[in-house]
Amino acid sequence: MRNGNRDTKTLTVEEYIQQELVSEKRHEFINGQLIEMPGEKDINNEIAGLIYAYLLVQLRSKGFQIYINDVKVGVPDKTKYYYPDVFATREPRSEQNQYIKYEPELIVEVISPSTHITDTVDKYIAYTAIPSLKYYLIIEPETVYARLYSQNAE
Repeated sequence: MRNGNRDTKTLTVEEYIQQELVSEKRHEFINGQLIEMPGEKDINNEIAGLIYAYLLVQLRSKGFQIYINDVKVGVPDKTKYYYPDVFATREPRSEQNQYIKYEPELIVEVISPSTHITDTVDKYIAYTAIPSLKYYLIIEPETVYARLYSQNAE
């Protein structure tokens, strides 16, 4: 899990959403607990921004919405909610999904040493449970390395 403070009270998803709307800091939600998101380096932010811009140009005309940093992705069992750095979805917008999307097709995480385990293990396991997900791209600026996971047709 990400480094950060854990609140001891177990929250519902609705309480989590309401708290995030007024919080100065972002939190991921894991089994009813808030996990404070660490700040990111400028290079991580720049890479995420460039990927967002590229995907916007390439995928928007194909019916995708592209999100960066502040929209959450929920896993099917609705116990985990993450803030991917960038993701693309064709999930129709609705009143129920304006803060959380459940049908990403591509998720990109630009990782740092403090989030390496979370992004390469915990999130990988959670994200691969999402039926719509086709690609999970992990970028490691520290080592100049990118890894793309893709679901096969089976």
